[in-house]
Amino acid sequence: MNSIASVIMQLLKGFVPKDLVSNSAFRKLASCNERCTLPINDYSIIRGGLDEVSIKDGVTKVIKLIDLSDIPDLVQLLINMDLEPGIVAIDENVSIDIKGELGARVNEVLGVALYSIAAYDNAITRFSAAAAVYEGLGNVSKARFMEAMSKIARAEELRVKASRLHEEGDHDAERSIIEDASKLYASSVVNFREAVGIEEARANEVLSMMDSSEVLANYYFTHGDITRAMQYYDTCRSALNNVQGLSEDYWSAVKIKGDLCSAFFLLCKAIEEGDWRTYEEAGDKFLELINEGLIDELTTEGAVMSYRGAIDNVEEIDDAVRIYSKYVKAVSKYFDGIVKDRYGDFKAFIEEFRKGDYENLAHVLNTDVNTLKLYVVGKVIMDVVREEGLSEDTALEVLAYLAGLGLNPLDMGVDEMMEELHGFIVDEDFLNKVRDLLIKIKDRLNNIIGR
Repeated sequence: MNSIASVIMQLLKGFVPKDLVSNSAFRKLASCNERCTLPINDYSIIRGGLDEVSIKDGVTKVIKLIDLSDIPDLVQLLINMDLEPGIVAIDENVSIDIKGELGARVNEVLGVALYSIAAYDNAITRFSAAAAVYEGLGNVSKARFMEAMSKIARAEELRVKASRLHEEGDHDAERSIIEDASKLYASSVVNFREAVGIEEARANEVLSMMDSSEVLANYYFTHGDITRAMQYYDTCRSALNNVQGLSEDYWSAVKIKGDLCSAFFLLCKAIEEGDWRTYEEAGDKFLELINEGLIDELTTEGAVMSYRGAIDNVEEIDDAVRIYSKYVKAVSKYFDGIVKDRYGDFKAFIEEFRKGDYENLAHVLNTDVNTLKLYVVGKVIMDVVREEGLSEDTALEVLAYLAGLGLNPLDMGVDEMMEELHGFIVDEDFLNKVRDLLIKIKDRLNNIIGR
């Protein structure tokens, strides 16, 4: 506990009290006069191998050693270090009744931090407290901004509740809650507009307008009402048309939300029209967002659905290979996220895969056996290609041919696959490269699954 507290104090204040560092793991490293400094650059001890209780205890000790005016900086430090338990510790140990400008600031910063870690109920309490203090101080703009933040935190909390109801099959209650969330987003728009002079308020105003439509669109899309979903996605993306005066950072956040709605709008349009080109266009929109760093369930699953739809409707082999290449990339991104959440890393996942119960594993990951195998083969191909110094495009092209023709190195021999490929690839030099790659891929797969 003292070791954690010592590191946090060093990062926060630039020094550590003697009595704190004397009982820490860093006592032999500390350089002390009236107070101590820690001459270390690697603070990974805070993130690695520490449990929630230890982090909370360390942060609680720091709170007792600093002034209330240091709390906002401490909160920001914990956000930067991705220490969620530390944020919770501050919320539990810092009074909500601090008066004056400092009290408003502390509650505001804590509210934002709690919102960022999805502790929405506690965030609402902090935002409401900050709003009341700002109102009393005559800072109407800040008060309205805090009221708006309280509403969107409540809306996010309702979305989480709606997700649980969806899993339980209570779709009528789910719809009612989603509608309430949409109303809260819409209501927050008014509060953000009244937050005059706060630059972030304008961006949040636009985002809330988008969210009020997107939350309904997602509901209808999930429940198969594609026409209504398409209408709400269109409303969401259209909010971008009248946005002026935002700084680059705020514009980027608003644009990403608009692009996400545009991608889903195109996917809805493709579903209604059955046009593979529109499916591919939607997939490209999702993949663009993924490449920009927005790697979450919405974008990755949207890309997979879009490219899958295109593949099911395309006829020309060249078009199919191109789409399959992008589909494989989307599948990889999609399962990387799921594997990380469920197993921690790819190595742990492969331990399960090696057991050979593909049906059960596919069920656990909410997919089918063919897609599961495609993911594993794709990861291996990418590794082999990198080792051979070849481009990612080469790996994707090879995998596209294999997947498109239903050829899987997990289940087939090299000669068998090459015989099938000869009917579709006329470039002998490319075929020779493919054979060499398949031999290496097959060996790697055999090692992975223990054959």
